[in-house]
Amino acid sequence: MNHPTHASLSRRHFLSALGATALLTCAPTRLWSSSAATHLRLAQLIYSDGNWQPRPTALRRLAWELHKRTAVPVELEPVSTTPTATGLGRNPLLFMLGDRPFAPFPKAHLDHLRRYLRLGGTLIIDPAHTVDGDPTGFRAHAHNLAAELLPDAAATPIQTEHVIFRSFYRLTRPTGRIRGPETLTGWPLGDRMAIISTDHDLAGALARDNLGNWEFPVEPGGDRQRENAFRLGINLVMYALCLDYKNEQPHLRFPQSSAP
Repeated sequence: MNHPTHASLSRRHFLSALGATALLTCAPTRLWSSSAATHLRLAQLIYSDGNWQPRPTALRRLAWELHKRTAVPVELEPVSTTPTATGLGRNPLLFMLGDRPFAPFPKAHLDHLRRYLRLGGTLIIDPAHTVDGDPTGFRAHAHNLAAELLPDAAATPIQTEHVIFRSFYRLTRPTGRIRGPETLTGWPLGDRMAIISTDHDLAGALARDNLGNWEFPVEPGGDRQRENAFRLGINLVMYALCLDYKNEQPHLRFPQSSAP
Protein backbone atom coordinates (compact mmCIF):
# COMPACT_ATOMS: atom_id res chain seq x y z
CA MET A 1 0.00 0.00 0.00
CA ASN A 2 1.35 3.43 -0.94
CA HIS A 3 1.45 5.98 1.84
CA PRO A 4 1.05 9.71 1.15
CA THR A 5 4.19 11.78 1.31
CA HIS A 6 4.70 14.81 3.55
CA ALA A 7 4.31 17.04 0.49
CA SER A 8 1.05 15.30 -0.46
CA LEU A 9 -0.39 15.88 2.98
CA SER A 10 0.71 19.51 3.00
CA ARG A 11 -0.95 20.14 -0.33
CA ARG A 12 -4.20 18.56 0.85
CA HIS A 13 -4.19 20.85 3.88
CA PHE A 14 -3.73 23.86 1.64
CA LEU A 15 -6.62 22.86 -0.60
CA SER A 16 -8.85 22.56 2.45
CA ALA A 17 -7.71 25.97 3.67
CA LEU A 18 -8.31 27.64 0.32
CA GLY A 19 -11.67 26.01 -0.28
CA ALA A 20 -12.89 23.67 -2.99
CA THR A 21 -13.25 26.37 -5.64
CA ALA A 22 -9.80 27.85 -5.25
CA LEU A 23 -7.98 25.67 -7.76
CA LEU A 24 -10.16 24.33 -10.52
CA THR A 25 -7.43 23.23 -12.88
CA CYS A 26 -6.05 20.30 -10.91
CA ALA A 27 -6.82 17.23 -8.89
CA PRO A 28 -6.82 17.73 -5.10
CA THR A 29 -4.16 15.18 -4.27
CA ARG A 30 -0.95 17.23 -4.15
CA LEU A 31 -1.37 20.78 -2.99
CA TRP A 32 1.11 22.89 -1.10
CA SER A 33 0.58 24.46 2.23
CA SER A 34 1.36 24.80 5.82
CA SER A 35 -1.49 23.96 8.15
CA ALA A 36 -1.58 27.55 9.39
CA ALA A 37 -1.59 29.12 5.92
CA THR A 38 -4.82 30.29 4.35
CA HIS A 39 -3.40 32.69 1.77
CA LEU A 40 -0.70 32.17 -0.79
CA ARG A 41 2.23 34.54 -0.55
CA LEU A 42 4.88 35.13 -3.19
CA ALA A 43 8.41 34.94 -1.83
CA GLN A 44 11.74 36.15 -3.22
CA LEU A 45 15.08 34.62 -2.30
CA ILE A 46 17.73 36.80 -0.65
CA TYR A 47 21.33 35.84 -1.40
CA SER A 48 24.80 37.35 -0.97
CA ASP A 49 27.23 39.18 -3.27
CA GLY A 50 24.89 39.89 -6.13
CA ASN A 51 21.77 41.87 -6.93
CA TRP A 52 18.93 39.78 -5.55
CA GLN A 53 16.25 42.44 -6.14
CA PRO A 54 16.66 43.98 -9.61
CA ARG A 55 12.87 44.29 -10.10
CA PRO A 56 11.48 45.31 -6.67
CA THR A 57 7.86 45.89 -7.76
CA ALA A 58 7.36 42.85 -9.99
CA LEU A 59 6.07 40.29 -7.49
CA ARG A 60 3.66 42.77 -5.95
CA ARG A 61 2.14 43.30 -9.37
CA LEU A 62 1.97 39.56 -10.03
CA ALA A 63 0.22 39.05 -6.68
CA TRP A 64 -2.36 41.67 -7.65
CA GLU A 65 -3.01 40.00 -11.00
CA LEU A 66 -3.41 36.62 -9.28
CA HIS A 67 -5.94 38.24 -6.95
CA LYS A 68 -7.89 39.72 -9.87
CA ARG A 69 -7.78 36.79 -12.27
CA THR A 70 -7.86 33.62 -10.18
CA ALA A 71 -9.73 32.19 -7.20
CA VAL A 72 -6.54 31.69 -5.18
CA PRO A 73 -6.48 33.77 -1.97
CA VAL A 74 -3.19 35.62 -2.14
CA GLU A 75 -1.38 38.10 0.07
CA LEU A 76 -0.85 41.26 -1.96
CA GLU A 77 2.49 42.08 -0.35
CA PRO A 78 5.30 39.66 -1.28
CA VAL A 79 7.97 38.64 1.20
CA SER A 80 11.73 38.24 0.99
CA THR A 81 13.45 35.32 2.68
CA THR A 82 16.83 33.70 3.15
CA PRO A 83 17.32 29.95 2.63
CA THR A 84 17.62 29.36 6.39
CA ALA A 85 14.71 31.54 7.49
CA THR A 86 12.10 30.05 9.78
CA GLY A 87 8.96 29.44 7.79
CA LEU A 88 10.60 28.95 4.40
CA GLY A 89 8.29 25.98 3.89
CA ARG A 90 5.26 28.25 4.17
CA ASN A 91 5.97 29.39 0.60
CA PRO A 92 4.99 27.02 -2.23
CA LEU A 93 7.30 28.77 -4.66
CA LEU A 94 10.37 30.90 -4.35
CA PHE A 95 11.50 33.43 -6.96
CA MET A 96 15.21 33.96 -7.49
CA LEU A 97 15.96 37.11 -9.50
CA GLY A 98 19.28 38.65 -10.43
CA ASP A 99 21.28 40.49 -13.07
CA ARG A 100 24.88 39.49 -12.27
CA PRO A 101 26.94 36.60 -10.87
CA PHE A 102 26.74 35.89 -7.14
CA ALA A 103 28.79 34.11 -4.48
CA PRO A 104 28.46 30.34 -3.98
CA PHE A 105 25.84 29.38 -1.41
CA PRO A 106 27.10 28.04 1.94
CA LYS A 107 26.42 24.37 2.64
CA ALA A 108 23.74 25.22 5.21
CA HIS A 109 21.85 27.25 2.61
CA LEU A 110 22.13 24.46 0.05
CA ASP A 111 20.86 21.92 2.57
CA HIS A 112 17.83 24.02 3.48
CA LEU A 113 16.93 24.73 -0.14
CA ARG A 114 17.38 21.09 -1.12
CA ARG A 115 15.04 20.01 1.66
CA TYR A 116 12.55 22.69 0.61
CA LEU A 117 12.51 21.32 -2.94
CA ARG A 118 12.21 17.71 -1.81
CA LEU A 119 9.20 18.59 0.34
CA GLY A 120 7.40 20.02 -2.67
CA GLY A 121 8.66 23.59 -3.06
CA THR A 122 9.39 25.13 -6.46
CA LEU A 123 12.24 27.52 -7.31
CA ILE A 124 11.72 29.97 -10.18
CA ILE A 125 14.91 31.51 -11.63
CA ASP A 126 14.50 34.72 -13.65
CA PRO A 127 17.53 36.61 -15.02
CA ALA A 128 16.89 40.36 -15.25
CA HIS A 129 18.24 41.96 -18.43
CA THR A 130 19.27 45.31 -16.96
CA VAL A 131 21.31 48.04 -18.64
CA ASP A 132 24.37 47.67 -16.40
CA GLY A 133 24.02 44.03 -15.41
CA ASP A 134 25.28 40.66 -16.59
CA PRO A 135 22.22 38.42 -16.97
CA THR A 136 24.25 35.72 -18.73
CA GLY A 137 26.56 35.56 -15.72
CA PHE A 138 23.62 35.36 -13.32
CA ARG A 139 21.99 32.66 -15.40
CA ALA A 140 25.19 30.57 -15.42
CA HIS A 141 25.61 30.88 -11.65
CA ALA A 142 21.93 30.14 -11.02
CA HIS A 143 22.04 27.05 -13.23
CA ASN A 144 25.14 25.87 -11.37
CA LEU A 145 23.17 26.34 -8.15
CA ALA A 146 20.33 24.26 -9.57
CA ALA A 147 22.79 21.47 -10.36
CA GLU A 148 24.09 21.60 -6.78
CA LEU A 149 20.59 21.45 -5.34
CA LEU A 150 19.47 18.56 -7.56
CA PRO A 151 22.68 16.74 -8.55
CA ASP A 152 20.80 13.77 -9.99
CA ALA A 153 18.67 15.92 -12.30
CA ALA A 154 19.75 17.12 -15.73
CA ALA A 155 18.75 20.54 -17.04
CA THR A 156 15.86 19.88 -19.40
CA PRO A 157 14.24 22.13 -22.03
CA ILE A 158 10.58 22.67 -21.14
CA GLN A 159 8.74 22.60 -24.44
CA THR A 160 5.36 24.23 -24.98
CA GLU A 161 3.67 20.83 -24.82
CA HIS A 162 4.42 20.80 -21.09
CA VAL A 163 1.50 21.38 -18.72
CA ILE A 164 3.13 24.60 -17.46
CA PHE A 165 1.93 26.21 -20.68
CA ARG A 166 -1.70 25.33 -19.97
CA SER A 167 -2.00 25.24 -16.18
CA PHE A 168 -4.31 28.29 -16.30
CA TYR A 169 -3.86 29.99 -19.66
CA ARG A 170 -2.89 28.19 -22.83
CA LEU A 171 0.33 29.72 -24.11
CA THR A 172 2.26 28.99 -27.28
CA ARG A 173 5.68 30.06 -25.93
CA PRO A 174 7.30 31.74 -22.92
CA THR A 175 7.91 35.47 -23.01
CA GLY A 176 8.82 38.37 -20.74
CA ARG A 177 10.27 41.85 -21.15
CA ILE A 178 12.31 40.37 -23.99
CA ARG A 179 11.12 37.70 -26.36
CA GLY A 180 13.84 35.23 -25.41
CA PRO A 181 14.08 31.53 -26.34
CA GLU A 182 11.08 29.36 -27.19
CA THR A 183 11.54 27.11 -24.15
CA LEU A 184 12.02 27.31 -20.41
CA THR A 185 14.63 25.19 -18.60
CA GLY A 186 13.72 22.81 -15.81
CA TRP A 187 15.28 20.41 -13.32
CA PRO A 188 12.93 17.50 -12.60
CA LEU A 189 12.33 15.94 -9.22
CA GLY A 190 10.05 12.94 -9.42
CA ASP A 191 7.08 13.77 -11.63
CA ARG A 192 7.45 17.54 -11.55
CA MET A 193 9.82 20.36 -12.43
CA ALA A 194 11.14 21.49 -9.05
CA ILE A 195 13.36 24.24 -10.50
CA ILE A 196 12.27 26.31 -13.49
CA SER A 197 14.41 28.93 -15.21
CA THR A 198 13.34 31.59 -17.67
CA ASP A 199 15.63 33.64 -19.90
CA HIS A 200 13.04 36.28 -20.74
CA ASP A 201 13.26 38.88 -17.94
CA LEU A 202 9.77 37.93 -16.84
CA ALA A 203 9.86 40.26 -13.83
CA GLY A 204 10.89 43.17 -16.04
CA ALA A 205 7.58 42.90 -17.89
CA LEU A 206 5.60 42.87 -14.64
CA ALA A 207 7.29 45.78 -12.85
CA ARG A 208 5.09 48.84 -12.33
CA ASP A 209 5.70 51.93 -10.21
CA ASN A 210 3.40 53.41 -7.55
CA LEU A 211 1.90 55.81 -10.09
CA GLY A 212 0.80 52.93 -12.31
CA ASN A 213 3.47 53.38 -14.96
CA TRP A 214 5.24 50.39 -16.45
CA GLU A 215 8.88 50.60 -15.45
CA PHE A 216 10.44 48.96 -18.52
CA PRO A 217 9.56 48.67 -22.20
CA VAL A 218 8.61 45.25 -23.54
CA GLU A 219 10.29 44.38 -26.81
CA PRO A 220 9.43 43.63 -29.52
CA GLY A 221 5.77 42.85 -28.84
CA GLY A 222 4.61 45.69 -26.58
CA ASP A 223 1.35 45.34 -24.66
CA ARG A 224 0.46 41.96 -26.11
CA GLN A 225 3.81 40.53 -25.07
CA ARG A 226 3.45 42.04 -21.59
CA GLU A 227 0.05 40.41 -21.18
CA ASN A 228 1.51 37.05 -22.15
CA ALA A 229 4.27 37.59 -19.59
CA PHE A 230 1.62 38.03 -16.89
CA ARG A 231 -0.08 34.87 -18.13
CA LEU A 232 3.18 32.96 -17.91
CA GLY A 233 3.71 34.23 -14.36
CA ILE A 234 0.23 33.07 -13.36
CA ASN A 235 0.79 29.69 -15.03
CA LEU A 236 4.02 29.20 -13.08
CA VAL A 237 2.26 29.93 -9.80
CA MET A 238 -0.60 27.58 -10.62
CA TYR A 239 1.83 24.85 -11.63
CA ALA A 240 3.67 25.20 -8.33
CA LEU A 241 0.40 25.00 -6.39
CA CYS A 242 -1.04 22.02 -8.18
CA LEU A 243 0.82 19.23 -9.91
CA ASP A 244 -1.66 16.44 -10.62
CA TYR A 245 -2.80 17.51 -14.06
CA LYS A 246 -4.25 15.29 -16.75
CA ASN A 247 -2.01 16.19 -19.65
CA GLU A 248 -4.35 14.70 -22.23
CA GLN A 249 -7.31 16.92 -21.32
CA PRO A 250 -6.16 19.90 -19.29
CA HIS A 251 -8.86 22.09 -17.80
CA LEU A 252 -8.49 25.44 -19.52
CA ARG A 253 -9.88 28.58 -17.94
CA PHE A 254 -9.08 30.80 -20.93
CA PRO A 255 -8.58 30.26 -24.68
CA GLN A 256 -5.24 29.91 -26.38
CA SER A 257 -2.99 32.94 -26.28
CA SER A 258 -0.39 33.45 -28.98
CA ALA A 259 2.73 35.37 -28.10
CA PRO A 260 3.70 38.09 -30.56
